[in-house]
Amino acid sequence: MSKMINSKKFTGVFYKELINGDKSFYIVYKIAGKTQKVFIGKASEGINEPFCHQKRNEAINKARFGDNTPIIKYKNKSRLSFKEAVNSYVEAKKGSNSAKVTLAYMAIKDIFSNSSLDEITPAEINGFKNRLLADNKSPKTVNTYLQRINTIFNYAIDTEAYKGVNPCKKVDKPKIDNNRERYLSDDEVKTIKDSMRDNPMLLLFVELSLSTGGRLETIITISKKDINLNTRTVQLKNHKSKNSYHGFISNSLLPLLTKRYQNLKNPNDIIIPLNSRTIQRQLQPLLNKLFNQGLDSKDAKNRVVIHTLRHTFASHLAIKGTPIFTIMKLLDHKNIDETLRYAKLSPDNGLEAVKELWR
Repeated sequence: MSKMINSKKFTGVFYKELINGDKSFYIVYKIAGKTQKVFIGKASEGINEPFCHQKRNEAINKARFGDNTPIIKYKNKSRLSFKEAVNSYVEAKKGSNSAKVTLAYMAIKDIFSNSSLDEITPAEINGFKNRLLADNKSPKTVNTYLQRINTIFNYAIDTEAYKGVNPCKKVDKPKIDNNRERYLSDDEVKTIKDSMRDNPMLLLFVELSLSTGGRLETIITISKKDINLNTRTVQLKNHKSKNSYHGFISNSLLPLLTKRYQNLKNPNDIIIPLNSRTIQRQLQPLLNKLFNQGLDSKDAKNRVVIHTLRHTFASHLAIKGTPIFTIMKLLDHKNIDETLRYAKLSPDNGLEAVKELWR
């Protein structure tokens, strides 16, 4: 049986550490010479040491003033429903979040029906996660949903609309398998370029993607002022981290980009004047026709999509022996673990060294 541990900050507050990692909180005080020990609740229910301290003071004051109403187990009853919490978050972030992000959060508001925040348990969130997986949602998509639920709880806690514990902390996220990434071979790159000779703007998008490794949103926000033909550099915007970094102009890209650059007058003019939806609508069907015939629509590891252009950029750098830290810099990765997936493609991957062992 676990022993009672005395709070270091609050007199008369104790807790037991349970086998499952939870904590049971108690208060102890004396009334008329008799010691009272009262169970208050568990950490998983939103109970913490400051709350127990408050309940202990209330109990002592009630006893002193003749009110001997017994203390019952407290549950952090929040009248705020999950749906209301989502609405509150969206309203608060209206100025900083894009319409796309707003719609994404509004799409989750009915997940838990009209349940209040304190009624949503880790088991319920796990159930939601398992339903998504059963519907063949990818682990990445499931993790996105879980992250949004987590954000809502954290926002409610930060704004003190909810004083409980975020139940997402006890929900394991599905693992994403990034061991094998589809990239285009030299011949496939040539094929895709040849197939869009009659669409110069789409061809320029592909050339920019293959030369810089930029994500779709990064490529379509490049303006004339971001291009330096003398140094053959391109300033790129990482819309995920909100910072800028530099890419370079390949020999293949240079003539197309130079022609487009010279046709623009205003420094703020966009190089690719197409939005992401138009790029998707024009380019993805072509990729499906060229490379995805016979593949299941949910085969994310083998299907060629627009993001494959970024993987192709990084993969061919690795194949040519580019140091992994250089690739990391060119992709604007913040963590080397994101880039290490390409290390296996390096010519210095150890194969030749191993072949020469024990001659």
